[in-house]
Amino acid sequence: MSGRYWRRAGIVMIAATALFAGACGSESSSDSTGAAESTTGQADASAFPVSIPSALGTAEIPEAPERIVTLGWGSEDAALALGVVPVGVQNMQSDSGTDDGLLPWSRAKLEELDPDAEPALLTASSQEMPYEQIAALTPDVILAVHSGLSQEQFDQLSEIAPTVAYPERRWATSWEDQITTVGKALGRSAEAEALVTRTEDTIAEAKSQHPEFTGKTVAFGSSTEAASYNFYFDTDPRLKLLASLGFTVDPLAQQLRESSDRTKFAAPVSLELLPTYNPDVLLAWYLTPDLQSEVESNPLFTGIKAVRDDAYTALTAPPLVYASSTPNVLSMPWLLNELLPQLSQAAVNAQVG
Repeated sequence: MSGRYWRRAGIVMIAATALFAGACGSESSSDSTGAAESTTGQADASAFPVSIPSALGTAEIPEAPERIVTLGWGSEDAALALGVVPVGVQNMQSDSGTDDGLLPWSRAKLEELDPDAEPALLTASSQEMPYEQIAALTPDVILAVHSGLSQEQFDQLSEIAPTVAYPERRWATSWEDQITTVGKALGRSAEAEALVTRTEDTIAEAKSQHPEFTGKTVAFGSSTEAASYNFYFDTDPRLKLLASLGFTVDPLAQQLRESSDRTKFAAPVSLELLPTYNPDVLLAWYLTPDLQSEVESNPLFTGIKAVRDDAYTALTAPPLVYASSTPNVLSMPWLLNELLPQLSQAAVNAQVG
């Protein structure tokens, strides 16, 4: 039975506990909204019905959706950039560094579109998936384009409404695929393509302003426990953005991906092996300040080439950690404005060879 008929029948799914895997958790000339400008016009009705395949199954969307729920990271930004206000969004309170539940660029766009709107905040974690709350919002479509949905979660959510998951690997959907997939689901593909072009121009301009990135290898890491250090794969959105800015992704990222299963987006490396990895530039985030201090004081970590050369940047502000983890058309101007100065200094300090 389709989600729409089910809702009309007044049936509410009983909440279930399921795994929702989290992500491990002005030098740009663009203004604060440049790449996020969009039309707030109507969806293209001729684009429906539409089928959108994903790694977990195909979403069949019969007509232009009016009530949108977003899960994971980035789908809410894609919808907002396209001029659509979701009725429910992932609660980003822990990542925003505020009690707002929305990240700064998301809040700014929401207020621009509809100052009175206040989407329901949905808390989905490894301990819970709020099926009842989602069902009560009577969505026409659920967007989880950049997420860690399991097959079981996807199947249960699809009973509520057509659900659009990630195209290949969990937590590995590029910003281009995020906006074009959401655009297709909302009947706004032309607007999505325009946003892709505008964002590509923003990135290209940033690259042209920073020739110091060219010829430097880069890795992106994180630490969530003291015994190991995580490195993200070359398919991760973090590294794809850095590559588009002119860096060369360190071969380590591809090697780790090829030796891991398709459900992963990063892999742990023991601290003893850290000095054998030699990216020119290293970016990283940490689960807690105490963990950061512990790792950064470890001689095995300080033996990494980028750390020795002072070409290492620790991202500590929660919004910056989020924006760099999953860049998208809405967050890109904010991200580049915050990140480029730090990235530039690291690249200048890097000793190549």
